[in-house]
Amino acid sequence: MPPAPSADRFRIGVLGAGGVGAAHVHAAAGAPDHEIAAICDTNRPAARSLAGSAGVPAYSDHRVMFAEAGLDAVVIAAPHALHAPMTVEAARAGLHVLVEKPMATTTEDCALMTEACKAAGVLLAVAHVIHFDPVVRETRTLIASGRYGQPLLITHRRSSHYEPGSRPPWFFDRAVAGGGIVLNVGTHGLDRIQLFADSAVRRVSGVVRGRPGLEVETDALALVELDNGINASIALTSRGMPYFDETEVVLDEATLRISATEGLFVLRDGQATHLLKADPGHQPQAFRDQLDGFVAAARGGPGHYVDGAYGRGVVAAALAVYDSAERGQRVDVAAERVAP
Repeated sequence: MPPAPSADRFRIGVLGAGGVGAAHVHAAAGAPDHEIAAICDTNRPAARSLAGSAGVPAYSDHRVMFAEAGLDAVVIAAPHALHAPMTVEAARAGLHVLVEKPMATTTEDCALMTEACKAAGVLLAVAHVIHFDPVVRETRTLIASGRYGQPLLITHRRSSHYEPGSRPPWFFDRAVAGGGIVLNVGTHGLDRIQLFADSAVRRVSGVVRGRPGLEVETDALALVELDNGINASIALTSRGMPYFDETEVVLDEATLRISATEGLFVLRDGQATHLLKADPGHQPQAFRDQLDGFVAAARGGPGHYVDGAYGRGVVAAALAVYDSAERGQRVDVAAERVAP
């Protein structure tokens, strides 16, 4: 029997008991005003294992969880194609929604999700967790200060394992995942580019490559033009070792280098200054800050979160890379463009 809902603690259910769902569960531990109250996954052993670690009920049907668990909100960390239908059902059940990135696999589904939450009067937030990362936040603050002038160019490069066996099988099913390395991993890079440029993506020119026998792409390159005229590039590879995840922002008087493994550097006059080190604790703290902001906003107070319009814009930019690669030409981003 599920525990009786508490009147003062905000109760959150998690849909998806994989690694990202677990990150949300761990991030909520010890929160003073919200808690993970239930876990759901069609993989019953996975749901039971994660729920057992949190001391909460496990479900294999999210509709039953919505009806029984006394929830205020849900975190949706299920396969990408399920984000839209689960969000719509959660909204109709009166639950606030924090949905993982990518928000959905089509811009039409993104719009459907936004409309459903608006009609139900619930909050829709998209889990672009890098918005809460200390290194990214410090970079944005430094750029906004104008200390080194204005951004001119941005480059982003990232490696990620994308071979069969490196991740759950659904990531290689195009109907479920919506795409490969661009939609799954590249959305982090497209997000960073928009954040650091303080502008939305206007058009892209992309190339994608795959591996024999796979439905989804595993490597990609794209040139990106933003609404404010800044140009950027993104390179994604499943074949790069060792792991790298870095962005460079070329400003009038210096270059900022942002590395997931090393932190933030300013490169000026032939010298590199290390401004902020990367820390293993940054990621769990970012997940916690994201949850805190979501809960505060859902309760009607001031709370930082990434909204559905922005999430839709990131998805549209990623889909434009596929469209450009297929057509062999530069394409405009087909969505309402929302700056960060």
